[in-house]
Amino acid sequence: MQNIWQSCKTIIFIIILLWLIFAIGLILPLDWLGIKPRSISGLPGILFAPFIHAGLEHLLANSISLLMLGTVFFAIERRLPILILFFIIITSGFGTWLIGRSGYLHVGASGVIYGILGYLLAMGVFARNIKAILVSVLVFILYGGMVWGIFPSDGFISWESHLCGFIAGIIAARFYSRSGKA
Repeated sequence: MQNIWQSCKTIIFIIILLWLIFAIGLILPLDWLGIKPRSISGLPGILFAPFIHAGLEHLLANSISLLMLGTVFFAIERRLPILILFFIIITSGFGTWLIGRSGYLHVGASGVIYGILGYLLAMGVFARNIKAILVSVLVFILYGGMVWGIFPSDGFISWESHLCGFIAGIIAARFYSRSGKA
């Protein structure tokens, strides 16, 4: 129980950081930190886009998903969660930069959230220990419907970010379990 509470506090800190950045964005324009696919000016977005949100509703939706999935992620990954998150941010951001729709600014934490989802779902397959399998099954039951967000859709939702995040999470789970750390 202590581990879950500590994990929740860590995620709440990250969410507070996202809200502070959003408040700063109300005063200073931060959209230049988003991913602009296949452009040199869009490269900083690979690192910074997850911290920028297009509006209050966007930030609120990502905050709720991040609170739930992020708490589970930090509770199960005690050794290298920050390193895994950094890998997901960079890999999903670069993927979005490569395949994202031109003319769109890709921002938000949903690529990272989908990365966490992919990681948690795949960890049970790759680690093959009972704890990881149970977490994967539970996450699939509760959040499996999110997988539909990785497919092309109309509108301003960056399915590309979702797809690249999901793939980055699976790759991270495979690498992490293969290295014997899971």
